[in-house]
Amino acid sequence: MIAILNRLAVLPHPRFGARPRMHRALPHFQLDQLPPAETLQELVERSLQIPYVRSKQSRMASPHDHALFLADEFAAGPPEAFIDDHEFCHLHPLPEGSIHLTLPKTLREEVVRLGWGERHPVAEAGILTTLVTVYAPRDREEMSTVLGLIAQSCQFARGKLPDLYGGRRSLHEAP
Repeated sequence: MIAILNRLAVLPHPRFGARPRMHRALPHFQLDQLPPAETLQELVERSLQIPYVRSKQSRMASPHDHALFLADEFAAGPPEAFIDDHEFCHLHPLPEGSIHLTLPKTLREEVVRLGWGERHPVAEAGILTTLVTVYAPRDREEMSTVLGLIAQSCQFARGKLPDLYGGRRSLHEAP
């Protein structure tokens, strides 16, 4: 799992094919290009293996979502790194499977530019500008990239950023 945290400085390549159709109102969810059950199950299981990550019911999403959060002692990121309390990500259940997570600006822009996701409608409204909808992985290779994005969201929530972001490893270091 540590290899995932260190590996993904930028996305490896653009997402193949057209973007999925999305429900534009809230709740924001994916309408097509849905994931296989085993891929989504593995994504949930591997997400829960990221150091310091725990699961709970989200106050901001369906009770069936898998909300990922950090305990107080590990949640050192800025307020915009969290969806609610110390929740930084939630994974939507089958059949839909998309992911809502927070990312710092440079990576957020890369996710959108390379077709891995889009800004969440609340981000478009200027409410939580760090919130991104990442499209559901369609296969194991995409699952690996999406897992890397979840790991990056966790690092953002922990107050740690990869070198991609101004050469800093921590939000608390001077630029």
